[in-house]
Amino acid sequence: MEKSNDSLIKLVERHKKVVDIIYEVSEKVNTSLDLETIFDSTFQLLDTYFNFKHIMILLVDEQDDQLLRVCSSHGYKGQGIGMSVAFGKGIIGSVAKHKKLLRMNNLFFNRIYVRAMADSTEMQELPGIPDCKSTLAVPLVVQNHLVGVIAIESPIVAVFDKKDEELLKLLGIQIGIAINNANQFNEIQKANQQLQDLNETLEQKVVERTEILVAQNEQIQEQHTALQQEQNNTQRMLIKIETLFGQQVSKDIVNELITTEGDLARKEYEVTVLFLDIRDFSVYADITPTTEVARFQNIIFGELISIINKHHGMTTQILGDGLMVVFGAPVVAKKHAQNAVNAGFEILEKVSDLAVEGRIPKIKLGIGLHSGKVIAGNLGNAHRKQYSLTGTTVIIAARIEQLNKTYDSEFLISESVRDKLDVMEIPMKALGKVHLKGIENPHFIFRLL
Repeated sequence: MEKSNDSLIKLVERHKKVVDIIYEVSEKVNTSLDLETIFDSTFQLLDTYFNFKHIMILLVDEQDDQLLRVCSSHGYKGQGIGMSVAFGKGIIGSVAKHKKLLRMNNLFFNRIYVRAMADSTEMQELPGIPDCKSTLAVPLVVQNHLVGVIAIESPIVAVFDKKDEELLKLLGIQIGIAINNANQFNEIQKANQQLQDLNETLEQKVVERTEILVAQNEQIQEQHTALQQEQNNTQRMLIKIETLFGQQVSKDIVNELITTEGDLARKEYEVTVLFLDIRDFSVYADITPTTEVARFQNIIFGELISIINKHHGMTTQILGDGLMVVFGAPVVAKKHAQNAVNAGFEILEKVSDLAVEGRIPKIKLGIGLHSGKVIAGNLGNAHRKQYSLTGTTVIIAARIEQLNKTYDSEFLISESVRDKLDVMEIPMKALGKVHLKGIENPHFIFRLL
C-alpha cells in the first residue's frame, strides 16, 4: 500500500469530524432563530469537538457599529454581559476591524499582545482567565459584513491547532449566518408588533422590508446549498477512502479500526492462520502467455479475497501462487477457527465452480490451518509499513499446508483448530501425529473431506 494504514485512518477520522461538525451546525445552530439557543449550541459545539472551555461571544452594538458588546460567555466566573470593546483595540478589536481570524499561542512572551493589552482599557473590563496562555478570536462575517466575534482563551500554551483554522472559519461563517438570521427574525417580530399599532400609511414600508428579507433569504438559501454541496463532497471522499481501504480487508475490520482510532501496534492475539498454495503454478506459468497468467491471477485472487473478507479474515500476503491469511486479528474474534474452516470450504467450492464455468483451468489447491498465539501489527517506519505476523503458529500453519503434497489432499488442519470448531460434525479423517520440519514436537493432523 502506498499509504500507511494509520495515515489513512487519520484522514478518514479528520473528514468524518468535518462532516459531523458541519451536520451538527446545520441541525442545531442554523435551525434556531433564538439567540440564546444559538449561543448555547455554539458553546456546546466548541466544547465537544475542540475542548474549548472559556468562550465569549461579542456582537456589533446596535447603536455604534464601531463597538462590540459581550452578549454571552461560557466558563468564566463573571459573565461580563454588556462589556464593550472598540474596533481596533486589543486582539478582539483587531479581529473586528480586519475581519480576520487571529490565533496567539504564547501570550506570556508575545510583545504584540502585551502592547495591545496596555493600550486597551476596554479589554480590562472583559471576562478572562488569570493564567491565559493562548487565545483565538474568530470573526463572524456574513457577506463581508461583520456580525460579531467569538473569543476563546486557554491556560495551555499552543493549544489551538492551525489545522483547525479553516474549519473554524467555516463555523464562524455559519454561526454568523445563524445570528444574522436570528437578528433578522427579531426585527421581523418587532415589525409585526409595530404593524398592529401603525396605520395603513406604513404598508409600503412593510412591502419594501419584505423584498429585502426575500433577497436575504435567497442569499441564505444559496449559502445553504453551497454548504450542502461541500458536505456531500466530504461524504463522498470519506466513502472513497473506506472503499480503498476495504479492498485490503473486510468492511467490519475497516469500521473497527476507525472506531478504535486505527490501533495497529504489535501485540499478542489468539488467531487461526491459513496458508493457501496453487499446485503446479510454476509449470502453468511457464507454458502460458504472461497476459493469460495475469488474467488467471486476477480472477482467482479476486474471488478468494472476497470469500476471506466475507468470513472476517485479513489477507496479509499475496504471492504469485498463494495467500497468507489471519483470522482473529487485528479485530479479535472468538470464532476465528470456525471462520477459517468455513472460508477454506467455500474457497474449494468456488475454485471448482470457476473451472466448470471455464473461467480458469482446472487446478488443485493446498490449504493448511493452525490456531495459536502470534504477535501481530505494523512493521516498518513512517514511510512504509506492513501488517505482519510473528510466531511459531505461522510456521506450523505453513508446514501443514505443505503436507497436502505428501497426503495428496487439499485441506489439512491441526488439532488446535479441530478443538475450537463449533460444528463438530464436519467430516474429517485423522492422519495421526506428524513431525513438521523445524518444529520439535509432533502435531496431530486432520484431513477435511
